[in-house]
Amino acid sequence: MSIRSSRPVRRRWLLAGAAALAVVAGCGGPAEAPAAPQPAQQTAGMPVTITHALGSTTISAPPQRVVTIGWSDQDAVLALGVKPVGTTEWFDEQPGAIFPWATQAAGGTVPEIVSNAGEISFEKVAALEPDLILALYEGLDRSEYDKLAAIAPTVAQSAQFDQFGAPWQDMTLTAGKALGREQQAKDLVAGVEAKLEAVRDAHPDWAQKTMLVGATAEGGTYQVFSPQDPKVRFFADLGFATEPSWLAGRVADNVATVSAEEFTLLDVDRLAWTSDPDLLQVLQSDPIYNRLDVVKDGRVGYFDYTTAPFPGAAITFNTVLSIPYALDQVVPELERMDAKQ
Repeated sequence: MSIRSSRPVRRRWLLAGAAALAVVAGCGGPAEAPAAPQPAQQTAGMPVTITHALGSTTISAPPQRVVTIGWSDQDAVLALGVKPVGTTEWFDEQPGAIFPWATQAAGGTVPEIVSNAGEISFEKVAALEPDLILALYEGLDRSEYDKLAAIAPTVAQSAQFDQFGAPWQDMTLTAGKALGREQQAKDLVAGVEAKLEAVRDAHPDWAQKTMLVGATAEGGTYQVFSPQDPKVRFFADLGFATEPSWLAGRVADNVATVSAEEFTLLDVDRLAWTSDPDLLQVLQSDPIYNRLDVVKDGRVGYFDYTTAPFPGAAITFNTVLSIPYALDQVVPELERMDAKQ
């Protein structure tokens, strides 16, 4: 997500109303099973040098022990057939930070948790003896990067996008390059893009509809996510227009704020929330919000990220693994909204 604020980033901003994340600290031993060696035919092009926001990193040989510091980086690594030995916990903690869409790729392995959404245990990272650290969906500062790079070659977030703003395609391809599996990454991206294209083809009218993704609602003030946010990118990839004219110039720290006096700006064709029960209760009891036609007409989707099957979490991750899963969960709800018109 395109967070520009200093750390720690608050989960309430990121996930529409959740509490702040707990800090993971302390030392830990290595994971029980290291990643399986990569087949030689999948690791052509090594050594490879990757340029990122904090410099460039050369990876000399196919990595065997990968640690993912980026909040959703484990998905791309798993999709590429590599099982990370360390991962980052973001929210609604699952064992090893492996959500349902990634369990098959994980094959029963449970990585060590080494970070909690920006709060990195450098001791845990070092104890795992990684030969590659990925921090793609992250916002590392120079001090954090230097500490990680002293442990192992580290690839930080892209310089081409805001922090937390890189598209899933970019992160998948970067992971593929770092793992020596660039062609496999290209094939994965092409496969998911084909699924998205099929959805767009089946719903051409979505291209004529504006979708906003809500972030927070309290005290008569509302926030919607930036067009660079992965959740918004998900709906844009389905064909929706996600940048109404009023949004330009209003985004700060990944969100645009709408006051109670401006609440009709939220009255678009579709509105979505990746919500938890607390946020849903706030919205249901908000008389201003409930005056919106989009709400009265039932053209709002509430995608819970706290309870299985985690549709909101799949949208929030918006990765090469979570997108096909999210399509199965979300498209029927969007079609339900279509039926309301």
